[in-house]
Amino acid sequence: MRYPTALSPGPAPLYHKLEQELRTRILSGEFKSGEVLPTEQRICSQYGVSRITVRRALETLIAEGLITRKRGVGTFYTPPQAAGIRSITLSGSLDEFLATRGVVEKDVLASCEAVAPEHVVRGLRLQSGGTVMRFDLLTVLDGLPIACSELYLPPAIGRKIDPADIQDRRLPIIRAIEQKLGFRVARAEQTLEADIARPIAAAQLGLEPMTPVLKTTRVYFDTAGTPIEMIISLMHPERYRYSMDFVARPRAV
Repeated sequence: MRYPTALSPGPAPLYHKLEQELRTRILSGEFKSGEVLPTEQRICSQYGVSRITVRRALETLIAEGLITRKRGVGTFYTPPQAAGIRSITLSGSLDEFLATRGVVEKDVLASCEAVAPEHVVRGLRLQSGGTVMRFDLLTVLDGLPIACSELYLPPAIGRKIDPADIQDRRLPIIRAIEQKLGFRVARAEQTLEADIARPIAAAQLGLEPMTPVLKTTRVYFDTAGTPIEMIISLMHPERYRYSMDFVARPRAV
């Protein structure tokens, strides 16, 4: 970690110097994608500046799209998006999201400990070449398959989880893991994008190979900001719908 140093002397305003210092720390790789940054109070203490100065510096970085602020959670590093991709970030209640998951059957088709693919290494912040616990799942509702998924857990967590824990119909998987291991999930990041059902997934979902599907990737984090579960799902295009309700904040009078 690169420890903070005193802001460089010069005629530029303090908030501009702080903005440059924070940008350097972020772009140097000190913070990983989705990792919470120090609090405003912590930055004040580190650099000996006022909260107003900190807020002005952070607002500039937010406007640049370099960081994202989530109310009640914190400020996070947001890596640049690939060219040509339109990305929209929304935030909401994790508890409300999990409460809508409903009662579904989850069949564990296979499980093993294996070398983590690179996209899982990035998602769970593992060492490249390290292992991960993988569970292949089929989610069924009213006797019909609605999703096939790859669930990845860090070995320290995954080795303590049995297929029976995951198949519990009463709870979302992450809630079952919480109860089994006694920790609390603080937040999750989810991405939705288009994909195709390759032969194995197509057979599991009862689709023709190469049928367009919706792919969801979700990573859960504990209260320390450590990723503890990553699940990648291909959703049946005729049996899954994702709805969002947008509510405007009250305007100040």
